Amino acid sequence: MNPKIELDLYEMTTAAQTGLLRVTESIKLNQDWGHDYKGTLEDKISKSISGAMAEQSLCKYLDIPYEFHTNVGSAPDVKYKEYNIQVRSQTPKRNNKNSLIIRPKGVKPNEIYVFILSEAPKFIIKGFINSSAVIGKDNYLTDFNLARPKVWAVPLNILSPILLLKDGAWN
Repeated sequence: MNPKIELDLYEMTTAAQTGLLRVTESIKLNQDWGHDYKGTLEDKISKSISGAMAEQSLCKYLDIPYEFHTNVGSAPDVKYKEYNIQVRSQTPKRNNKNSLIIRPKGVKPNEIYVFILSEAPKFIIKGFINSSAVIGKDNYLTDFNLARPKVWAVPLNILSPILLLKDGAWN
């Protein structure tokens, strides 16, 4: 089961403000996006807003408050019970080849990575994986034939259902 969450206008607006603030703070503090990312300012704003909305949708699903935060590096996007959660989102790809991206730089053992398909105002939580299941392994490691550092591109079909995390049945 992949829960579908719909954000209301207020939730989308506050997440959009958070996403925009993240980008403007990065510029103000002269912080690089890292990972050799070369996108335009418009693309960075779009991705940042989409990511903040995905975080908001996960909080709504988990029935916890959305914490507005900016530029906290590799700190968790969401804290739920004893879990440190990193949220990854993408819009649907034409070839249906979305994958959950985990970057080796900054990843910590036993963090939970959640993948959310973004179709604002609707968001589909596709599942999660514990970072320790991929750290140090060559499975799913790729650079997508780009001049960027390799990442783990975890297929969505191996993710655990988010309900297991929510109801405490996981672990």
